[in-house]
Amino acid sequence: MTKTSQLDIETASKIGGDIDKDLQWLANIIRYQTGDADDELIARIEERGEIQPPIIGSESFYGDFIASKSLNAVERGVFIMSVAVHLRPSLFDPLLKKAKEYQYTDTRFGGIVSDAQIPFLPTGETAIFLLTNGSVEERLIVLEVLSPQHWLFNEEVLEFNYTDSLLPHTFAGFYLTKDYVQLLTKGVADKPDYSSNFPASLVRVALDWEDLVISQELSKELKDIENWIRFEESILNSESMSKKIKRGYKVVFYGPSGTGKTLTAGLIGKKFEKDVYRIDLSQVSSKYIGETEKNLERLFKQARNKNWILFFDEGESLFGKRGNSGQSNERYANQQVGFLLQKIEDHPGVVILATNLKGNIDEAFLRRFQKMIYFEAPDADYRYELWQKAFEGTLPLADDVDLKQISKAHKLVGGQIVNIVKQSVLRAMGQEMPVLDKRLIHSCIVEEEKKS
Repeated sequence: MTKTSQLDIETASKIGGDIDKDLQWLANIIRYQTGDADDELIARIEERGEIQPPIIGSESFYGDFIASKSLNAVERGVFIMSVAVHLRPSLFDPLLKKAKEYQYTDTRFGGIVSDAQIPFLPTGETAIFLLTNGSVEERLIVLEVLSPQHWLFNEEVLEFNYTDSLLPHTFAGFYLTKDYVQLLTKGVADKPDYSSNFPASLVRVALDWEDLVISQELSKELKDIENWIRFEESILNSESMSKKIKRGYKVVFYGPSGTGKTLTAGLIGKKFEKDVYRIDLSQVSSKYIGETEKNLERLFKQARNKNWILFFDEGESLFGKRGNSGQSNERYANQQVGFLLQKIEDHPGVVILATNLKGNIDEAFLRRFQKMIYFEAPDADYRYELWQKAFEGTLPLADDVDLKQISKAHKLVGGQIVNIVKQSVLRAMGQEMPVLDKRLIHSCIVEEEKKS
């Protein structure tokens, strides 16, 4: 057995041990409520009050989640039902048996039974049946938990699956969201990949802050973002300040392409252990009415309770100056912008909007952001530093290569310099050259300059 697999078993053991106690608690409740409990279990429940959930530790995600969120008995009962669907679906067999006996005409049991499968999936009515004695008062208590506004659903721990919008939501099934299934079964949630349902990609940076070449002024501006990330909780936990300051921090990065806007966002995330997701607004925007809003709604919903930084690139593609001719296409474009702006304002995390052309963005929108940071094209001194860092650790430079002279002669930005170095190294290796000479580097510079 490998060391990795042993670690996996240890993790699974911790997760399973805590969950198993609650699964057994749920099994006892089901037996009692369906009339299948023996005398001993009846005595334990009715005389010793063992209907309450068991005490568990906090050495696994499950135990830590229960403790940190202070789940009460009803919340915990609803939660473990959604867990049992994945880890011990056979617990619901007594309910399935009862439902079949009554030919599914007894609404007390709730549940969803698919024609294509045997498992019984709990609904709100199932939770009410198991967690109450049938009184209206207790039903109201469970209904408070089984509400889209309750934090279990609002924070996307659980979600409803509505099969008929005309029925009360207690007839809808409730499920663990994908992230929580992964957390419970693997101890960690997978990072989402770019798709039509999630139009964002994770920004991964191998570089560190020491590799970033920026001016002192820009470094000072970026400190404000860092300070917000550091002190956000302290500010929002202050009763006086929380009344005046909303959650989240909204920033605009603007300046020429290739000046390090994406890299800087990635490094901020790396420094504070926050995932940075890049959304290309030119790809999100759709010509079909309502489709852009749907794309953005899905994205913000998934990001709402995550510790992410959202980085919107190509901001001018959607945030361009609004028209006022009254034409339908302009009205629709303005509607899209208004929707996105509202979502950005309401988002509780850090949002960065990047654009190459600040002048193309409506000033009314820019005023809604807390900060605007300009990424200027580097001067000769900064270009020299960029060239040095870009060539560091690659092939040696020939004696005829003068980086200071190259820096003065060619007004390039960081992204272009990196492209040139990459192409130079590849070409030198292809020609089996031991060093990078002036001729080779100059040819790559000419090719890069032709692009613009």
